[in-house]
Amino acid sequence: MNDLEELRFGMLAGRERFRSNEELKRALGSQTRYNDFKNLLENFFDGFAREGAFDVYIACFAQHEHEDNDGLLSMWRGYGANGNGACIVFDTSELNEVGDSPLIIGKVEYASRDERIERIDGIISVFCELLKAIHVPDEEIRFAAWTLFERLLIFTLYTKHTGFHEEQEWRIVYMQHRDQEGLLSKMLDYHIGPRGAEPKLKFDIAPLKGVTDETVLIDKIVHKIILGPTSAADIHRLSVARMLERIGRGVLVPKLVSSTIPYRPT
Repeated sequence: MNDLEELRFGMLAGRERFRSNEELKRALGSQTRYNDFKNLLENFFDGFAREGAFDVYIACFAQHEHEDNDGLLSMWRGYGANGNGACIVFDTSELNEVGDSPLIIGKVEYASRDERIERIDGIISVFCELLKAIHVPDEEIRFAAWTLFERLLIFTLYTKHTGFHEEQEWRIVYMQHRDQEGLLSKMLDYHIGPRGAEPKLKFDIAPLKGVTDETVLIDKIVHKIILGPTSAADIHRLSVARMLERIGRGVLVPKLVSSTIPYRPT
């Protein structure tokens, strides 16, 4: 995540807004029920900050026009090794939904700080209306508190500052608490990068029962590979073609194109 404040801001704001929401108190019907609900919700926030956040993983993608063979210069500068990298375009029409998959896919919404706070208030307001319409027994208050917590968490993970709107981002999110059967537990790993050792989920792009279906094959879902706008485009393309042949992905060679943006990095 290039905006490290995303998760922190959303969770802190969500916690602050539910604490000050008078409608929530009324919807729960009594001070005792409200106190129980509040304590449960506070515990969920604390538990997530202490342990849960460690194993939340996000794969970020930018929406791409089908016929675009160039990409955006800003994206090449920011994410494509200053033009020396590659853009892998996936054909999402080849993907099918797996209902109980621990992976969540969704489009990012962009908003200012104040707009995000307003949307958090809106989530809590809708939740209060549901509480009023459906009487939740005292022994099930825990499930209601968890529902609100997870809704605020998902909102946080799929919302970014409006300054990033050009990315038109979509995200695949993995949260370990949703993986009750441990389907991806063997893929939890680590990575040594510029910030030192970090947790990583190294996802194998292949069919996996309960997670992805038989359509998830690299040769099938890759629509094209756009190579960055370098000054040595022909050499770059031929070299990547050789690499693909060497690693057994020769079927992808015809999908290689080179960006024609006249960009020469300094």
